[in-house]
Amino acid sequence: MKKNISLSLIFIALFTAIFITACATKPAGEETPAAPAPVDEPADVRFVKKLQTCLDRKDIQGAIYCFFNLPEELEDNLELKNLLGALYFSNEQYDEATEVANTILSIEEDNIKALELLAMINRAKGDKKSYKAVADKILIAEPYNPTINIQKAEDYALNKRYKLALNSYRNALKGDENNADALFGYAQMSYYLDDDKTATTYLNKILAMEPDNAQALSYLAKIAYGQENYYRATKLIKQALEIDPEMYDYWMDYGTYLRYQGKFDDAARCWEKAVAIDPTYFLAYAYLAGNYDDLGDIEKALTNYHKVIETNPKYFYAYESTAILEYHVGNYKNAIQYFEKANSYSQNYSYTLMIAACYLKLGDSVNAKKLLANQLKSLEKASLEYDMVRLYHDSYSKNAEAQIKQKIDKELNSNKRGKMLFYLGLYYELMGADDMAVEYYAKVTNMSAPMFFEYRIAEWGMKNESNS
Repeated sequence: MKKNISLSLIFIALFTAIFITACATKPAGEETPAAPAPVDEPADVRFVKKLQTCLDRKDIQGAIYCFFNLPEELEDNLELKNLLGALYFSNEQYDEATEVANTILSIEEDNIKALELLAMINRAKGDKKSYKAVADKILIAEPYNPTINIQKAEDYALNKRYKLALNSYRNALKGDENNADALFGYAQMSYYLDDDKTATTYLNKILAMEPDNAQALSYLAKIAYGQENYYRATKLIKQALEIDPEMYDYWMDYGTYLRYQGKFDDAARCWEKAVAIDPTYFLAYAYLAGNYDDLGDIEKALTNYHKVIETNPKYFYAYESTAILEYHVGNYKNAIQYFEKANSYSQNYSYTLMIAACYLKLGDSVNAKKLLANQLKSLEKASLEYDMVRLYHDSYSKNAEAQIKQKIDKELNSNKRGKMLFYLGLYYELMGADDMAVEYYAKVTNMSAPMFFEYRIAEWGMKNESNS
């Protein structure tokens, strides 16, 4: 994939327009002929026209080839040399771009455009020391140099140092108040710093200059979404998509705005479009999985959770969600696999108990006991967690059961208390005491705003019992 070449292309377009005008303009008092230019027009004019054609087509390689036949009278033109260097940079031909920049600097050691080119090359190559040396030299000569200040801002933003990034974008705007990259960066940092008013002002300034700026529209949509104005957010992101219909992020946002309006099917279609644009990226699958999960379409939810894991195996949140759904549909072997994977990322006695429950449902008490015995070694003997794991491990003990119930009643942490109520209910289910299981699942489902995954399994347990 090519690197972002917006800055160099802006320079190229501006310079070419100026140069063409200079070449085509006749001396004062001379009339402009109405007829087309003669075939034997000057070589410099032919060169510029050919170059302009390549640039209009965004044919960077073709534009570079134009310089292989550079007219002799233009060979010493430093602006053209800078243009060639920018083209090489845009084409990721860094060695050639460096050679051009050094040639210019050997003629004019303080040539700012050549220094900017060297800075961009060093930054792209990851040569931080060389980049800093050149950037500092430029900023001494031009403290508000837009190119360098924008690059500094981007580096700050990448490290989430948004206030410093904002200041660098501000400096860039002092050097060029209408620089679109600096305006957008300033707006974006303001948005990240929760200054929606300033962000809106700068985004609207961009749109006044460039009505078809999709990025500006998309961020205005984000601001509207944050203000819960979903209708406006939807309208704005649709405008952005009309301009750039292949932008993955816009389809993701569009789906989110629709989902918050209760349009779940429409939201899913947006995220499916994002998948079609980039089937290798996990995020759209994650949104689709959550959406179908909420709608109760377990099959589609599982399909998408599996795609999340396939495209991003390190996204450990997906393992827990997948394990829960596999457990719900009775795929206990699969559930064990995903609970184990979740446990490898985050050691949790809850995962151990769920894996043990899967083994017991499969009639494999041997592996269940091995797993539980190993878990007991890592728990404090005086803890409620230890007592619960031991209850699952040992043969039935009325005293142990009574002791656990007493500890649960005294537990002040609501989430911990809810989890323990669930595992006691699950224990009764595994023991075949369905009435007791339902009683404890009901205690879990009667809790307000639970923050533990077992709550969902308790809900399913209640529904299964009511349908039986």
